[in-house]
Amino acid sequence: MAVFKGARVKSIHLIIAVLALSLFGIVAGDLGLFSWLSLETQRVIGLTEFGANMAIAICGAVAFHRIAWSAYLVLSVVGFVLVSAATPITAVWLVSKVLHGAA
Repeated sequence: MAVFKGARVKSIHLIIAVLALSLFGIVAGDLGLFSWLSLETQRVIGLTEFGANMAIAICGAVAFHRIAWSAYLVLSVVGFVLVSAATPITAVWLVSKVLHGAA
């Protein structure tokens, strides 16, 4: 399509998307924005956020700095498995909150 000719995703766009996903996860978790939803719905929201994060990481690993985005992909999976966080930034936030007490 001629409309999308020259429209390219840059690495900075992926980084901004990751930061936005992380901010969404932190704010939603800290403020309890979804506490009124059922557990199943909360799980779907979390898995959707993790899936979006994986799509961003895979896109970055294929198109840009392969080693850096591949490392980010591995950190994302490790953070999801260990603390159920959708992004590594959210995982660090959760771990620091647990280690320093929930103030």
